[in-house]
Amino acid sequence: MPLLKRHKYILMSLGIYWPALFVLTHIPVPQIAEQSGMSDKTMHLLAYLILVFFVWVAISPYEKVRWNKPKTWIILAIIVCYGAFDEWLQGRMGRQMELMDLVSDFLGVAIGLIILSILSFWLALLAVSAIFIFAITNLSHLLGLYPQYHLNTVFHLTAYSAATLIWIQYLDRKPGLERRRPLWPLRAICPPLLLLGAVLGGSVYYDKPIWWVDAATALFGIAASTLISFLTVRLARRRGRNSCQYDNQ
Repeated sequence: MPLLKRHKYILMSLGIYWPALFVLTHIPVPQIAEQSGMSDKTMHLLAYLILVFFVWVAISPYEKVRWNKPKTWIILAIIVCYGAFDEWLQGRMGRQMELMDLVSDFLGVAIGLIILSILSFWLALLAVSAIFIFAITNLSHLLGLYPQYHLNTVFHLTAYSAATLIWIQYLDRKPGLERRRPLWPLRAICPPLLLLGAVLGGSVYYDKPIWWVDAATALFGIAASTLISFLTVRLARRRGRNSCQYDNQ
């Protein structure tokens, strides 16, 4: 059976992510990680949350997690055992081995599987992306490490544009939410705007500075992604109608 496009992309992503994660956990801690200000436990949680997401959708790209199925528990056991082996091997490679790192790994796996048991693929991808955006913005100093390269501007533009496009992919698969409907743009921008509001609220809670240029960049990414997506489909439909008219002449 030929693989569909989504499944191919997921397998490619997993094939890149898992080896990269293994390498990063067995080399001296990169300087950027030490300077990030993000807790080591938070890094472990995020890393394994993303890992279990890729593993699950690589194996079952069109199914939610079912806790009464052996496959769920097999995947959970494999990744937890991998985390334990990974932590043990780090101790042999000059890195510090900590039980709490393994606990954070397990927590990330559990959160990922719970998300995948509640939400369909596109909503689960949006939830994982939202957690990543929130953590990078409010639980680290990564965006301020290289201000001369405008890393924060690039992050806000790409992150919120991606979140918006993920949400639009979900909308496109829901009957009754077609792009020709008048309220479609409002439906498209509301969840990304709520995400931005939650991140800004988190910044206030964690006493992080709010740069309104970054918020404006995020708003631009949300609006631009919605507009381009809307116009692309309208243009494609218009070309399709014109083609049909030409063929009927």
